[in-house]
Amino acid sequence: MQGQPIETLSCKDGQPAIVIDKEGTWFYNGLPIINRQIILYFYKLLEASPAGGYQLRNAREVCPVEVQDAPFVVVSLWLSVGQPQQFCIKLNDDTVEPLDLKTLTIGPGNIPYCRVKQSRFRARLLRAPYYRLAESVQQEGETAFFIELNGERHYLGTA
Repeated sequence: MQGQPIETLSCKDGQPAIVIDKEGTWFYNGLPIINRQIILYFYKLLEASPAGGYQLRNAREVCPVEVQDAPFVVVSLWLSVGQPQQFCIKLNDDTVEPLDLKTLTIGPGNIPYCRVKQSRFRARLLRAPYYRLAESVQQEGETAFFIELNGERHYLGTA
């Protein structure tokens, strides 16, 4: 409704009521959200907040979201067939997109991350897609690692 103020939903004890943990599981007031349709709807509402965190926004309300690591997780990864080759990823919101190797970084604990959703969000690779990607990693010298694809080397950075 045009002209209606947007209401910011309150937090419980100063903490957001909605949390996404490092495995991509959504919680409301400490309890897991188990309805898949609600989670998929929340992903459609998710955006970066002006304050630097994340929030859910619909036409009438804004609700802060605590993200413990990355808001999205990569649940599977495969190499496309045909030319040019590219890695494809499936995210925990059931969407599929190409992996942008330029955004691939290795964080603390050797956890790989990439940018998704037109680089608007960070995604953490779960163990299975990480191992699949690791099959393609090559080493150059003592500390340089890269993935060669379509004749181009993509060096892995650190987060």
